[in-house]
Amino acid sequence: MTEYDLVIIGGGPAGLTAGLYAARANMKAVLLESKDVGGEILNTDLIEDYPGFASVTGADLSKKMADHALKFGLNIETYKPVKEIRSDGDRKIVVLEDGTELSAYAVIVTVGGEPTKLGVPGEQEFHGRGVSYCAVCDGAFFKGADLAVIGGGDSAFQEGLFLTRFAKTLYVVHRRNEFRAQAILQDRLLRMDKVHSITPAVVKEIGGNGDVKWIEVERDGKKERVNVEGVFVFIGFRPVGRHLFKEHIEHDKNGYLITDQYMRTSIPGVYAAGDTRAQLAKQITTAVGDATTAVLHAERYIEELRDMERDFPTASRAVVAESASKAELLTFAPGELVVREGDAADRFFMIIKGQAEATRRGADGAQVVVNQLGPGDYFGEIGLLKNAPRNATSAPAVSWSAVRPPRDASRS
Repeated sequence: MTEYDLVIIGGGPAGLTAGLYAARANMKAVLLESKDVGGEILNTDLIEDYPGFASVTGADLSKKMADHALKFGLNIETYKPVKEIRSDGDRKIVVLEDGTELSAYAVIVTVGGEPTKLGVPGEQEFHGRGVSYCAVCDGAFFKGADLAVIGGGDSAFQEGLFLTRFAKTLYVVHRRNEFRAQAILQDRLLRMDKVHSITPAVVKEIGGNGDVKWIEVERDGKKERVNVEGVFVFIGFRPVGRHLFKEHIEHDKNGYLITDQYMRTSIPGVYAAGDTRAQLAKQITTAVGDATTAVLHAERYIEELRDMERDFPTASRAVVAESASKAELLTFAPGELVVREGDAADRFFMIIKGQAEATRRGADGAQVVVNQLGPGDYFGEIGLLKNAPRNATSAPAVSWSAVRPPRDASRS
């Protein structure tokens, strides 16, 4: 089993950013990607909303990101699909589809998702024979054809603009009266003579004879057929990150992983960044920001675990683990005092839910925040070992619970 500091799962903008920062921090890290590096931006023709690039293809931007990370020594492994992730003490075990197991202190999940399907008759039957979820991949096969784009967001309009290079006529079908795409994208696409919008309308069926020949849409309670040879579906993505975990991980009703502001999930040592986590904006810029936050906090988390390994001999840490069932469960309300600076150190804590802040008195006597604590974070153990007084005051930032093992267990 190969051991790492950090395993990054997913090679899109978030994963490549995390990899860059990890490599620059001299962490032993590996990035696993089940397909080609780049993620969904590989399927985007032109990107015009990423700072520093007035216009760049998705393929070019992903290559630049990968080359940047590789320059600093990131290990990128492509075509390495992950089967599952499980916890083993302080480490995470990442199991690949081929049975290979990797061990790491922390994991950053940056996998995106799968295209959301329409779920109508004919969609599966004609997949690859007129039904597609990637205009950049398949658009060139439809030169001179009548095409339909299903969806009203940025992806639908970006892919629609690309398809106008090949389409004789392009229909944009959306279930609402108003589109959700950026105004500039709407203006560019809808002003073309060859582009026609069909709204509000719902696709009810895709039909043909061997290949796609028509779609049936329902508008204002009436059904009508629109003759097309290609149907490009862009109605969203279904996240797949939560299905990788052997244990439960908190997610929203749509399956997106829930994180705090440091990108920590409900499993200590597991972070999520980019389109796989619950957040409003699904943009390259937000994915990059998420990943930066995640890897910087993961670096600190890993250092804390290393400190624990150094300060607690293996036997002592085993005793601590064995005594977990005897640990005292504590809960605190926001702002309630947990430990006070200068008090005697008696026991250490491990946070299992919520967040806390550690503060110290500054030169002017005011309290200054010196640390942010969250699930999986330990505190108080060093002072206990050294019989030193508490060096900071800790209080919950939000509702907070922790376990406090018996004193004898922590000093064995």
